[in-house]
Amino acid sequence: MAGLTNKEIARVFRQIETLLGVLGEDARRAMTYGRTARLIETLADSAADLAAAGKLSEVRGIGPATQTAVAQMVDTGTCTVLDELVERVPPGVPDILRVPGLGPKKVHAVVNDLGVSSLEELQAAAVDGRLAKVKGFGAKTALKVLEGIAFINETRGLLRTADAHRAATTLASELGLRDATIAGSIRRGVPLVETIALVAVGDPSSIALEGAELADGVWTAPRGAHPALRIRLVERPAYARALFEETGPAEHVEAVLARDGRDSSEEEIYTSRGLFFVPPERRHACDGTTEQQRLITRADLKGMVHTHTTWSDGTLDIEGMAEAAHARGYEYLVISDHSRAAAYAGGLTIDRLKAQAEAVAAFNAQGRDIRLLHSNEVDILPDGTLDYPDDVLAAFDLGIASVHSSFGQDEETMTERIIRAVRNPHVHILGHCTGRLLGRRGPYAVDVERILQAAADAGTCVELNASPWRLDLDPAWHARAVELGIGVPIDPDAHSAEGMDDNEWGVLAARHGGLTAADVPNTQDADGFLKAIGA
Repeated sequence: MAGLTNKEIARVFRQIETLLGVLGEDARRAMTYGRTARLIETLADSAADLAAAGKLSEVRGIGPATQTAVAQMVDTGTCTVLDELVERVPPGVPDILRVPGLGPKKVHAVVNDLGVSSLEELQAAAVDGRLAKVKGFGAKTALKVLEGIAFINETRGLLRTADAHRAATTLASELGLRDATIAGSIRRGVPLVETIALVAVGDPSSIALEGAELADGVWTAPRGAHPALRIRLVERPAYARALFEETGPAEHVEAVLARDGRDSSEEEIYTSRGLFFVPPERRHACDGTTEQQRLITRADLKGMVHTHTTWSDGTLDIEGMAEAAHARGYEYLVISDHSRAAAYAGGLTIDRLKAQAEAVAAFNAQGRDIRLLHSNEVDILPDGTLDYPDDVLAAFDLGIASVHSSFGQDEETMTERIIRAVRNPHVHILGHCTGRLLGRRGPYAVDVERILQAAADAGTCVELNASPWRLDLDPAWHARAVELGIGVPIDPDAHSAEGMDDNEWGVLAARHGGLTAADVPNTQDADGFLKAIGA
């Protein structure tokens, strides 16, 4: 399979590690596959290219079995080891593995001890008390499992914006659609979307879409299909009106079209009806009767904030990340590896932190075209204290603090924990405020309003984490943050060069939330950014 990335190859090895754990096989063998995944992720060169050139064996830690597996993946996109393991586990196991808190060992226990092979059977076992009796579970864990299953059911069929966008782009290309534009909730920047919607110029009967139905010029997937699908093909003169209608939301479309006007462009749809143009991302909140402020764009961002390097769990060293950020037009880069409590992610001891500070200073002394700012994504510990003492935190150019543990705390405890952290004078940015992973894990119990008020009082910013898994702070809170005077930096939480491009999704979410360049501190140059965040 041409173009297979290191991340995609590593994902296969992680699947193998997980399935070996589910089957209860040799733990050391499973760990080996996990180590291989991490090694592949950190390679500077393409593992697929190395395999094709017969040079993968030259990489330390890559044995014959790994070479064979990578070669198979390059050819087919999968490998024999994974295929054989998939055949051996019940087909419902991947769904069970999605339940928060159920790792391979626990899934092995429920499959072996209870004969559970689907999410429905797991739910039944949790309800009737059998799950609580399995070693390592108990009543509290069984309740958490039920909550996790409920979350999965609520988000079933929903796609993260980035995934939906890629799927729509691929579909438009495969169908050969002319002048295709992505519409619906994807275009509006909704973090989780239900329908892949496209508008294109052409004759609907000119394409064939297996499993879909054609009615009134619109192709749709059968009811209950995931994801839902809607493709509308029209003649050129009707294109603008069709795009407007398919972008939605329905209430906005209905209200605008209730007025008489012309439809030759989206802008004219508004202006000919005596309205101001409303960008797609704001049509859920604005009716066009007042002029909108200019929303932020990707070009407004001058600084790349919140990134990780090979000093912790990133895939590129400081120099590599700096070059990648500069190539994308950024003027400065904030290095913010994990703190020591995040041992699972190679968190930095104080001695390593000092060594990294020296490396950052040495880079800046070279007078390069991009400036590095030294930070750290410091863990907010369960009691609200930070992972480094104040004298260590004071040495950073700026401080970022995030929760990475004890997600099960009750709302009052979690809220007070985060408030204590944002009040620390060395914390300038709160990272991923609610800890959600879209489609995988809901937010932890937390009072966002109280956190925002505390952040405003302390002069602490709250990031919009641009990872398509997070988009946290949620756009629903952006207006409140701005009202309170809180800066909302758009940060990719990048662990690789490719991760930097997630800022695209952060900007889309920011536009959905109504943010302007003035609301986002890293639209300023480095000195202006530091001043804006109070560093």
